[in-house]
Amino acid sequence: MSSFRRPAGRREADAETAVSPRGVGLAAGGGALLLVGVGFGSAPLVLIGAAVVAAVLVAAGWIVASSLLTRSRVRGVTREVTPATLTAGTPAQVVTRVAAPGGAARVLRIREQAAAELTGGAGTRASIARRPGGIELRYRLEPTRRGRWLLGPALARAADPFGLAWTDRPVGQALEIAVWPPVVDLAASAGELMGVADRAHAGARTPAADDASLRDYREGDDLRRVHWASSARRGTLLVRSEEQQGRTAATILLALPPVSAGLEWAITAAASVALSVLEAGHPVRLLAGTAEASVHDARGRAAEPARAQILDATVDLAPSESTSEADRLLAASAGRVDAGHRDVVVAVVEPLGPTALHALTPLGESGRAWALVRASLAARARAERTAEALRLGGWRTVVSLEPETLESAWTRLLAEETDA
Repeated sequence: MSSFRRPAGRREADAETAVSPRGVGLAAGGGALLLVGVGFGSAPLVLIGAAVVAAVLVAAGWIVASSLLTRSRVRGVTREVTPATLTAGTPAQVVTRVAAPGGAARVLRIREQAAAELTGGAGTRASIARRPGGIELRYRLEPTRRGRWLLGPALARAADPFGLAWTDRPVGQALEIAVWPPVVDLAASAGELMGVADRAHAGARTPAADDASLRDYREGDDLRRVHWASSARRGTLLVRSEEQQGRTAATILLALPPVSAGLEWAITAAASVALSVLEAGHPVRLLAGTAEASVHDARGRAAEPARAQILDATVDLAPSESTSEADRLLAASAGRVDAGHRDVVVAVVEPLGPTALHALTPLGESGRAWALVRASLAARARAERTAEALRLGGWRTVVSLEPETLESAWTRLLAEETDA
């Protein structure tokens, strides 16, 4: 087993060479003996001191030559990451293969590097298998943060036989790994949300678009297509049909707060809602600042690519520079919503200023607008004012105070709609 933690600020392409504490001690002792021998005119002390210093210099030369030899021995480095795109909070497996011809694999000492965001701050602990054609390292990643992070390059260590000096030389290239945000499964309630939106828009308790597209369960149907809410109402299993023509679309508006912790909660909430709408069989669009992801068909083989398209759009989202900048970006996103207000709109926001409120309020006139207002306890009053302003415009709104979970806030939001 081996472990390694990447030094902070280290350049990927540079080799690192150092004299070990043992080598430093010997060099210092040898230098002291050399000076004492010269001072007292003692030839034996001079010879001993010179020999010790020379030994350290020879060790440094040894590791430089070994490092160059190691570089010539390594023919390539490949990595296999499973799954290909990671999700924060979900473990992943990595297999790193270092190709080295002949007997080089038996003497090479290879260690792997990984950004702290991929390992939870711990080092990589790899199991190593040596084969005639190279070395294979297997280890586990524990990604903790959404974003793009570096994996590698691997390090080949060379050291002299006496442990007086060593060098780490990067081999191969670093691999950039995308990490998706964690998401919460809200699929069981998304179809109900879209159906209620249709009834609210029609102004009567008529069958929703979801109800019209449901059929009785048949043996062999995929259980993932069961519409549990409607099945519970009717007392029999119902599944969603394949037809998506004319289905209500949803637009998810995501504010980008300047505080990183608030941003991560908001991204998880927006992505979870968007994916649940896809699972319910509806087109969805995610708007976050200047980023946009639109998916119109998530059936069959298109399901996984559609999911990836939504999550990929969240990977590079960054906090706004200020609350005023966050409001400006949210207002711009609101301006891109269908002018006819035909879409269901779900907004994930923090307490808003006048600019954002002025842009969002008219969207509530359609009767298809919901908002989750997330805030700290200290900002509760501002959040309540934001929620009240949106309600006056026709929005269904709840305030979610830290540390309330997304599941709890979402349940309360649906209850708000049902009771409206």
